[in-house]
Amino acid sequence: MVPSPEPSYFPSLDKCLNGDEILISWRAVYSAIQVAREDPTLQPKIAHFLADPTVRELLFNPFKPSSATPQSKSSFETKTSAINVTPSSDARYGIKEVKGDALWLSKVGKLDEVSALRIVVQECQGRTAAKLLGRFSEDELAGIRDSAGDSKFSSPMTVSLLSRGADVAEIHAEFETEDNRRQRILLLYLSERRYFWKCCECLIHEHLFASLSATENGRVEHARTPLSWLGDAARVLGQVVEKSREDIVLQCIASIESNLQNAGRSSGWYDGTKSELESDWVRTQFTEATHLMEILFELLFNADFPSSQVILRWFRLLCHYDFFSQITMEDPSLQTLILPFQSISMMVSLSILSLGPILHFIQDESLTYTVTENGEDGAPFILNTSTLTTMNEIMMAAADAGYVTAGPPILAWGSILRALNFRVSNAVPDDDSDIYPTISSDPYSTLIKNIMENNHEDNPIDYLARRSVNGCHVLETLGGLAMRLGNTSDAFFPTSTGSILRTVIIDTIASSGLGYIPEVVEALLSALRGGQNYWDLVDSKDSIGSYDLIAMFMSNPGWVNTFLQTAMSRYPCESLPFLRIVHAIASSPSTYGGENPDSAIGLLSQIPYFTYQIPGDFIGYETVQEEDNNNSIRLRTTVDLFEVRSMAIHDRDQSQELELVDKDFCIPVGTTGRVISDSGPRVILWFHEYSGLKYFGRLLETFLTASDVVDAITGFPADEDSVAEIIDILATLLYGTSAAGISNPNAKEDSQLVLELASSGLSRNRDVITVVFAIFEEELQRQSKVSGSEVPLAVLVSCVHFIHALLLISPGRVWPYLAQSALLGVSRGGGRLSNIVEGVELVSGRYEFLLSCTRLYEALVEDVTRNAIRRRSRPKSTTRFHDEEDVSPGIPDHVLSKTLLHFTRYLMDVLESSFSWKFVTQNDRRRLTQDISTTFNKILHYVYGTEAAPRPDKSPIPTIEEVRPSPRISKFKLKKSKETSSKITAALTACASQIVESFLATSSSALRFQPILVALLDGLETPDLTIFTNELTLWIAQVESVLSFSTTLLRVSNALQKYSTDLERQLFKAAPLIARLYAVCDAYKRPVVSLCEALVVTANNMPESPSLLGHLGPYTAKNFLHILSDLDKPLSRDSNSTAIWHFLSMVVSNKQQWFANYLLTGTTPREEVVKSGGSSNGASPLDKPLLTVALERLLDISGLPKTEALAMLEFVALSQNFWPWSVYNSAKHADFITSIAEYAGNLQPLQHTTKVEETLDSCYQIRIAAYIAEILAMHMFHSRQTRTSSLIPDLIANLSYYTRFAVVVPGFNSSLHAQLKRNFDARYSCSLLDLKRTTLEERQLGRNYFYNLPLANKMLRHDEGWTGRKHSGLRAEVEIANVNLSLVDAQIALFHGWKVLAIELTSSSSSDVDVQKALIKVSCDSLESNTKSHHSEEIFTRLCAQRADFALIITQRMVEAECKHPYMKNLLSTAWETIRNFRGPFEKSLRGEESTYYRSLLKLLFIATRAHIASAIEMRNEDLNVSVRMENATPMIPVVLDIIKYVVAMGFREYATKIHENSSDASPEDIALITGILQSCLRMPGIELCQAQILGYMKENDTARMATTLFSWSDSIAVDGDPIYGELSMLFLLELSSMPLMAEQLAIDGVLGHIASANIISYLRRGNVSPFADGTGLQRCYSIWAKGILPLLLNLLDAVQSSIAAEVAIFLNQFSHLLEQCSKAFEAPESSRTVSKSTPRYISLGMCSEAHSLALLNFILTGLRESGGGAIDIPEVKLDSPAILENVEFWLGARVVLRERIIPMGARDVELSKQKTSSLDGVATNRLEEAVVSELMGIRDVLGGVDSS
Repeated sequence: MVPSPEPSYFPSLDKCLNGDEILISWRAVYSAIQVAREDPTLQPKIAHFLADPTVRELLFNPFKPSSATPQSKSSFETKTSAINVTPSSDARYGIKEVKGDALWLSKVGKLDEVSALRIVVQECQGRTAAKLLGRFSEDELAGIRDSAGDSKFSSPMTVSLLSRGADVAEIHAEFETEDNRRQRILLLYLSERRYFWKCCECLIHEHLFASLSATENGRVEHARTPLSWLGDAARVLGQVVEKSREDIVLQCIASIESNLQNAGRSSGWYDGTKSELESDWVRTQFTEATHLMEILFELLFNADFPSSQVILRWFRLLCHYDFFSQITMEDPSLQTLILPFQSISMMVSLSILSLGPILHFIQDESLTYTVTENGEDGAPFILNTSTLTTMNEIMMAAADAGYVTAGPPILAWGSILRALNFRVSNAVPDDDSDIYPTISSDPYSTLIKNIMENNHEDNPIDYLARRSVNGCHVLETLGGLAMRLGNTSDAFFPTSTGSILRTVIIDTIASSGLGYIPEVVEALLSALRGGQNYWDLVDSKDSIGSYDLIAMFMSNPGWVNTFLQTAMSRYPCESLPFLRIVHAIASSPSTYGGENPDSAIGLLSQIPYFTYQIPGDFIGYETVQEEDNNNSIRLRTTVDLFEVRSMAIHDRDQSQELELVDKDFCIPVGTTGRVISDSGPRVILWFHEYSGLKYFGRLLETFLTASDVVDAITGFPADEDSVAEIIDILATLLYGTSAAGISNPNAKEDSQLVLELASSGLSRNRDVITVVFAIFEEELQRQSKVSGSEVPLAVLVSCVHFIHALLLISPGRVWPYLAQSALLGVSRGGGRLSNIVEGVELVSGRYEFLLSCTRLYEALVEDVTRNAIRRRSRPKSTTRFHDEEDVSPGIPDHVLSKTLLHFTRYLMDVLESSFSWKFVTQNDRRRLTQDISTTFNKILHYVYGTEAAPRPDKSPIPTIEEVRPSPRISKFKLKKSKETSSKITAALTACASQIVESFLATSSSALRFQPILVALLDGLETPDLTIFTNELTLWIAQVESVLSFSTTLLRVSNALQKYSTDLERQLFKAAPLIARLYAVCDAYKRPVVSLCEALVVTANNMPESPSLLGHLGPYTAKNFLHILSDLDKPLSRDSNSTAIWHFLSMVVSNKQQWFANYLLTGTTPREEVVKSGGSSNGASPLDKPLLTVALERLLDISGLPKTEALAMLEFVALSQNFWPWSVYNSAKHADFITSIAEYAGNLQPLQHTTKVEETLDSCYQIRIAAYIAEILAMHMFHSRQTRTSSLIPDLIANLSYYTRFAVVVPGFNSSLHAQLKRNFDARYSCSLLDLKRTTLEERQLGRNYFYNLPLANKMLRHDEGWTGRKHSGLRAEVEIANVNLSLVDAQIALFHGWKVLAIELTSSSSSDVDVQKALIKVSCDSLESNTKSHHSEEIFTRLCAQRADFALIITQRMVEAECKHPYMKNLLSTAWETIRNFRGPFEKSLRGEESTYYRSLLKLLFIATRAHIASAIEMRNEDLNVSVRMENATPMIPVVLDIIKYVVAMGFREYATKIHENSSDASPEDIALITGILQSCLRMPGIELCQAQILGYMKENDTARMATTLFSWSDSIAVDGDPIYGELSMLFLLELSSMPLMAEQLAIDGVLGHIASANIISYLRRGNVSPFADGTGLQRCYSIWAKGILPLLLNLLDAVQSSIAAEVAIFLNQFSHLLEQCSKAFEAPESSRTVSKSTPRYISLGMCSEAHSLALLNFILTGLRESGGGAIDIPEVKLDSPAILENVEFWLGARVVLRERIIPMGARDVELSKQKTSSLDGVATNRLEEAVVSELMGIRDVLGGVDSS
């Protein structure tokens, strides 16, 4: 049976109390709804929560009383019973306490026990966050004060923080009191109530307005697409709401009334003595009431007319509370809630009255309905005359009282009465005897009559209108309200809600019948704009998908005729109303497009009216159509719209010239018009059609001081207000059209059209851009010379808007201008920006100009980045306005850089000092900080986030370090400054350097840190609001931007190796403040974690790493770790939990010992001491160490998201590496090892696929397997060290995935990368590698892994080759390339992980046959992968070398383990095939890393040959006959011969040549390897039959001569005075001489003569060569003699016999000193009279070998001399054999003395001395002694034989 799913609303209490489940609060749900569009990962948790039956019951019946009942009591007892909650003494929360608190809350809060229990559990689970947000201790405050600076006048610290902090024990004791705990429970209860109603409002809003079209007639459909989980939840709730809309409305009103009653009295808790609690009680009541009214509005808007019951219930409530006009609060934080409360109440009243629809209903005679006195149940109120009468009484009373908040409904009600009166009046016949007769034909006649007769006013309808306008100031109220309903930071409600509310305001104003008066126009403009400015348009996120007020306005003919057409008909006589309406229309996304007649461009293309006030003496017109008496006139003379500035020079010729130039700016003869005002100077409306944009451009030109024309209508230049509006209109049009590029395919053409039309009427050498620039310059000069708060800056601000908008269209015009402008003073010094800010805005406290310049600065930075690639392109010829965007490729980078640098320096000063400025609204300060820090952060990312491509570039991808950054420390090293300057964003480098130098200085300066500290303090004060959401968004955005900027600064300091910066020190001091931000707001969690991680990583590089735990303090640190351990529960967002685990990984791997110890064990060493002492500071240890959490969760690794599993495995792996004792002591470790081993054993085989998602899944799977391999390796190592069970057999059974796939060639798609690079480089003026990401940000596997895709999108988004059709452009290829490199990275990581594990396997279980078989196969597979790897990139060259090293280690371990598996035979052929594949014909010389790789292959070949020899010897030891051995060896003989030919013969020649050339690619090791390989090959069974072939190979390559030549040069090419090549070449000759044929050839070639003539031989003839000589060179000469020359002579004698005997004897006698030294080397103690008794004589193995060789030579020569019978003259060797024999016999007889005198000479001797002997006699104590004795016995046997003979 499938178990029922765990309830999401209230899971098992036991799980909640032990921390396994964390309750989802309504605050978390609201947070999820707010970010639903950006973060789809919230879907599963929140969707499950909203689908919970209990949650749905709450949402469907939100007004249902939640009081205690017997049923709730029974449920409570069941949920808290012992069977469901196991009591435990060490439980995190005591069940008894929880039950007691729940029952108490149920009683005082009047809610059911289960709901109370949930609140109490939430408080328990949030207790850590509450502790973290508690009071600061004195130690914490001391650090924060220190970071703030010492100045009392400039410190950003608040008063509360300047006071003395409390003791930690006192804080803890106060927190743990029952009184404090229950206050927290009540505060949480109130908070949950507020957020519950806000969530209800959001869901209802989503349902009712998700599909709401922008117009009633459907002409403009911009319906939003509902979100998946949010839309589903809203739809389910909406279905319930639709069925009982009126009941819900009535319940809303009843609840609002209850809230108001509660707000008017004390909560009753603690007798009202807790001020904080009482304040929150009142806050909750008004917040709930506000949200209920929002719901009420949404239910009533655009719905059927409400019933009488609804409207009366609502207005009686308003009447009872004086329309909420008298509500005031002493607490400022509560007073801020009153305005939204009053505002939404007015909007609900207007929505209930539905003025526009109700008037249409009254005036529509086609509708049939029944109007009665009482009306039917549920019928619209308008059909109930009794209701209307009551409503009139309420409104009259409100009008008499003059309540401001009653003004809007009074105005609407008066308009309804007027419509009813008009209807009745039209139905009344013309009867003078009775003004209001009873007419049965109209049902409202009696109502109107009663209203008109039963009121104290003569005309109550007019009275209502007058009182609403004059007494209640309704138009000012609606206008002011509308200003707080836009997309502004001080808006009451979200933007979408505000747009709908403003629609109701416009409907009310338009339907009120007040006419076109200034107050109405002002209110309308406020409603259209909503208080929004240009930057609100730029920041607007809800564009096409939102409810568009302007589209609604333009689609309503009545509104357009009443306002827009009227304003247009009065332009330019009354210019501002029309300009502001056009400005509002221009800001609407739905009206973009020049062809749309409702768009701003369409409206301005042809204006049909021109209205102005004519001079008193103007007589150039005549009247027409006098019979119609409509004041129509006709023009008799031309009227110029513009005239020359100086009338003194205005003669006939100049007038004619002006007329020719400006013929479009005149009203021609015959134009008809109408006199619209006769009072005073006449105002005439001419029916003259002209281009508004063209007229605007000319009007702007008149504002210039240098202009030769003025406005002929006024005789003056255009006024400042009009100029500011016109420029803002142009800016809005330009930005709107260019920003609508996706939705409007003609956006570019529309933008160009605006500029062309506005420029078409200007002077020949001017366009509108130059005119605006000139206006800006004049205003800069003018306003910078004055000061004061009243100085107008509107024109300056609008010019900045224009420059910002122009930057998107024609940046090539903006940059040269700014470089010459006085704004910054780039070219002339002394910028005017600072003068204006200091002289005007600092005085006024309003910073619109500075904020605009800050946004312009951000846009300039974005433009440099956005057009970086196109600016590198070849300059093209341009016209004034052309089709392509003018990015001005001709502007040098230093101009861009210098302009931005001036801006950067000033804004850095602003940022450092602005916290102490005067601000009228603190939102300006927050926005200023946010904008500057965000832009600075962008600059750092653009400069240090990508690397410059090498020039020229030879590889499509970089080195392995660049592809695979270290998982331990996220840092990178910058290239040289020359390369940095060649970056694609080089123009920003100077700005970035300035920022770095300022903020990352090592000197102490609190001024630099203070703006950061102010923002952090702001974050601590983040309001917990569900109203003023835009302000809250700005508040949070400021804190987030500063946190991100600080994080980036730390990462850059790490990258630039600027350690021990003042910023880092200050941030550590502010660590307690930063940690608290994690608990303040959900949005701060990830930035705080990232900042803490950056602090930890950066501190790791300091000489003395500061401790984050120490700076946090024990109390704060524990609380911070407690809350971190929740791992973003209950939402468990992947990005947040991954960031937390990565931060923890950095802690355990970066010198944070105390912190790491706490993470891994849950306690600190100090805590253990305190615990043992029986005292405590109140900070309890972690309930479950985070290591245990990771291990437990990884027990079900297959059920975890791969990204989270990967992050946890990284944490465990690093913990194992740095803190193994903590990991292995965990009780969960054994189960964890078993779990991950089984997971690895069940991994699916890798499949090649072209699907990106499947490839990404494979990347994560491979990366997980890599971490598992590392963890298993460390586990086996630890088990081996501690001699504990490591479950090796179980592990081995699960390693098939690694043996199959870990050493395969990475799936690098070389054709993709090569083609992509070729196509990209060919199309664009930069290299693809210019987009290569650094590790400034942690790389994530996926589409943005290697190439910076977001940056590339920014730069190339408009290029069709990049975007492609149907996602087929270069962008798609870059995505695939990034995913492919992610796969390569994962496979490389898998190889390295398996390498460590496999090597450990060789140590832990080398004797296991199955392991041996698997490892031998892995070794072969590694070599085969190298054979198959054909990628030329450096990364794969290195990978091949690493695979070769891996195979070498494995093979060597198998040989050491004496592995006898048949697979060992395969190694030789595989190794040789790999070498052949690598070297080809062996003709190409090796360079660089190729030599290292080849050296590894030679080592492997050497071991493989040795292994093959061991197998052959074993067969020989089994007494197989020769024919059988040859049959078995024959298959390998060709391979061995090839090895001798290519590796030995040709290889020795190659390396000897390199050594002679002093090449760094050759080393002594190479010669030794070749010698060893030759030695092994010559011991192959059956090779003795191939000596002739081998001799041919050696002669062909002149190998012997090369060896003797190398020997002769060895003294001159000595390595640090060591002629090592002499010994190596001699040993090589020795191996050659082991073949008789080769020995004969050497003798024939006169090898002894060559050796004797070598310069190094002269050293051997001297008397100071011995094994104990001073100096490495002399010792090496002795080694050449003993190990090389003497054995060589033996081989030659053995091969050539008597033919060379004389030559050998003569050769030996040349070294008389060495012969004499050998004779005396074994003298017995005290036997020599010349040697001091106090000087001990030592014996080495080399001396014994030398003596043994000389004894053999002497023995052979003596034998040959005697056997020749004197026929051969063989000189005697001058060796004192009897003395040697005598001394040897002494030493063999005095073994104890011999043991004391044996001394190891060299590494091999030392190793032998450490090895125990294997002899049965047990006389020798070690292998060295055994070898010495063996040599001495050999000497005795040889010399004894000579003597006996």
